[in-house]
Amino acid sequence: MSTLTTPSKSQMLLFQAWRATALQIMPYMASTLFALRPVNTQAVDTFAVDDGLRVYINFDKCEGLGAQFCAEGLLHECSHILAEHSMLAEVAGVTDEERRMWNIAGDMAINDDLRDAGCAALAAHGVFAAQISQPDYQTPLTYMEVLRRKAASQPKRPQSGAGKPQQGQGQSGQGQPTDGNGQPMKGCGSGSGSVKGGFELGDDDMQGKAPAASTAEKTMVRISTAASVRQHQEQHGIGSVPGGIAQIVDDILAPSVTPWERVLASYIRRAVAFKLGQHDTTYARRHRRRMNETLRNRQGRVIGRVIAPGYIKPVPSVHFYRDTSGSVNDHDLALATNEVLAIAKKLGIRGDDLIVSDIDTEVHQSKKFAGLDSITEIQGRGGTEMGEAIVHASNLKNKPSVIVIATDGETYWPTERPSVPVVVLLVNLRGEYWKENIPEWAHVVEVKSND
Repeated sequence: MSTLTTPSKSQMLLFQAWRATALQIMPYMASTLFALRPVNTQAVDTFAVDDGLRVYINFDKCEGLGAQFCAEGLLHECSHILAEHSMLAEVAGVTDEERRMWNIAGDMAINDDLRDAGCAALAAHGVFAAQISQPDYQTPLTYMEVLRRKAASQPKRPQSGAGKPQQGQGQSGQGQPTDGNGQPMKGCGSGSGSVKGGFELGDDDMQGKAPAASTAEKTMVRISTAASVRQHQEQHGIGSVPGGIAQIVDDILAPSVTPWERVLASYIRRAVAFKLGQHDTTYARRHRRRMNETLRNRQGRVIGRVIAPGYIKPVPSVHFYRDTSGSVNDHDLALATNEVLAIAKKLGIRGDDLIVSDIDTEVHQSKKFAGLDSITEIQGRGGTEMGEAIVHASNLKNKPSVIVIATDGETYWPTERPSVPVVVLLVNLRGEYWKENIPEWAHVVEVKSND
């Protein structure tokens, strides 16, 4: 694997020149461009980005490709970041085997906008929707489904292609991560939701020289970029920004029509009491290093040894119960399902740590969250008894950190406080009586469809 190094002074001057050219093409991308952490490596063909805003650059190769080519490469990676393609891949349930295919879908979704903004090199060599007989300006999810159908109809899937321009190729090729043969990766990296290159930094940040951006920083970068896009539109007109980017910005800056989302997230975080990097001690797991200290009585006789506790890292777990009784309509169920996606994103959990159950008078099914497709099927549609959700969760061998119950509220509840915190998400409550009927030990968050 090629060595990762901090760019030299001359390489940083090149990077700054490419960034300046990129700003001439898309000045509103400044916040994202300046947030990138450049890392020099020959493990990538040209550019790749990880989920910590670190951009991996093959300076030896890129230097000869010119400022325009490299500026467009940076803008391509910034577009993946702005659109949150890495997060969207998780929500869409993209498997490890589909990562390269997802890279193509994401590239097609952003390359038309980059072309419209003036990226000439990308327009000549990048992948576009027309290559799979699809129209421009669709979502990566749309292109992904087409690519999946095409792959399923072929006996052997061809090598997929990355969407940023590749010198000397009519269509850029998506290669394997750097392997034993020393071939550089031609994909966009994990920051696009593609294959994670073996060269990508983890906790090792080159002695503090390439730290990953925090979740809060990435959020602020997206908001700042969106604000710059909006300002650019106000000064130069709506058509001055490609439509796809304008739509992403609208989603970022749109005022929350459901403030209950923030309230619910606050309750869940409070109940889980979870912090990244937090560690607790436990005597259920002994420290892996045996301690030599012994306990002796006053006569010097050994009476025991000191046992050091082991360490555990708390992981939040949420059990989400959807009220699927007959009184809950499809729209209200959709609101509840959207909250599952929001919880998965905000807490970074899925699988065993985010279980979704359908319940009317009994629990019908429990599924591990693995993207939207894993929770689209609904079971139930009978009467309503949400107290059974609490009984069900309390009897589980591995109890969750918090129980979330999405319901219209037309139910009765147990009077005894459960051992696990409960958040009741009231969807379109039809009477104050039902709200007053909820025990005081439950956190209540109300949702109305006209919010």
